[in-house]
Amino acid sequence: MPTKRTVGLGSDGDRELIDEITLDQRRVAVRCIELPLAEVKLDPTNPRVANTVAVSSFGRGESLQRQLSDLLWEDPDVRALYQSVLANKGLVERIIVRHDGVVAEGNCRTVVYNRLAANHPNDPSWKRIPARVLPDDITDRQVAVLLGELHVGGKNKWSAFEKAGHIHKLSNNFGLTQDEIAKLLKTSKTAVNHSTRAFAAMKEKYLPQFPGTTAVRKFSYFLELYKQPQLRDWVGSDEHALDDFVQWVGLNKISKGADVRELTEIIKNTTALEAFRVQGADAARKVLELAQPELTSALFKLMLKMTEALDGARLDDIQRVRKDKVGSSKKIVRNLKDSLDRFVDLCDGI
Repeated sequence: MPTKRTVGLGSDGDRELIDEITLDQRRVAVRCIELPLAEVKLDPTNPRVANTVAVSSFGRGESLQRQLSDLLWEDPDVRALYQSVLANKGLVERIIVRHDGVVAEGNCRTVVYNRLAANHPNDPSWKRIPARVLPDDITDRQVAVLLGELHVGGKNKWSAFEKAGHIHKLSNNFGLTQDEIAKLLKTSKTAVNHSTRAFAAMKEKYLPQFPGTTAVRKFSYFLELYKQPQLRDWVGSDEHALDDFVQWVGLNKISKGADVRELTEIIKNTTALEAFRVQGADAARKVLELAQPELTSALFKLMLKMTEALDGARLDDIQRVRKDKVGSSKKIVRNLKDSLDRFVDLCDGI
């Protein structure tokens, strides 16, 4: 958070605002200035594009910048941001730029400004972009910590994929433990573990086969995979499981992230799993409905619970019925027996 503000002149004579922020127990001066767009470069390590860049031949320099811009522009959220910035005639929040002009945070806003400048060449509003410029002695680790505080633990939230990518970077690139990350980002160690594993699976398995900015919308599928204990065990014990899951997600055999939970039951039934592989989710559901009617019937689900409850009945409940002089507990038991007898008769006596 800013603790002090002063006004001075930038190197080009423009007035600039100096924010003093506390970062990792150190006070840091941050220049707030309107930067010429030509001096601002997109960051190829940004979580939205880094993994696509890694499996593509984007080259360097202007070619890299142009393809990064095109890649980010494919995202519907960026196009929506374009309309918002245009209507507002500017940014609500400044981008954050390293001392060399590379964007630390705000790649999408930079792409929007570049598009606006190209589409409105005579409008001076889009010639410069509001930025906060970090000093040259800030390390990559400090930048990562700052971005985590701003966009994971703070009010300006990243998407789940971007958050997971940042957690992965803090762990793999900067050596922070899960406990340290959880404390920094105001989350649980369990959430850090799930996010890290889900991001690694997407980065190493999914994105090389199904690249593109819209692919990150599938992150919820992988997060759900690692949140479910039985699915985690399946992925850990079957060397082909994750590869299969990647194909199912990439080829849209799983309709939405929440549907991943259905796999918990499907993987237990070899017939259902084979039906899923060959024909899809509907075929697997039909197999499960025959084998486990409680999955689609509230009545059978309650009957299973009641069976378990009766099998585990405590002695004091049994004695309560035996010694019941008023008859209320005995009435409950008799009514249950009568209802079950009627149901059995309706089912042709089973």
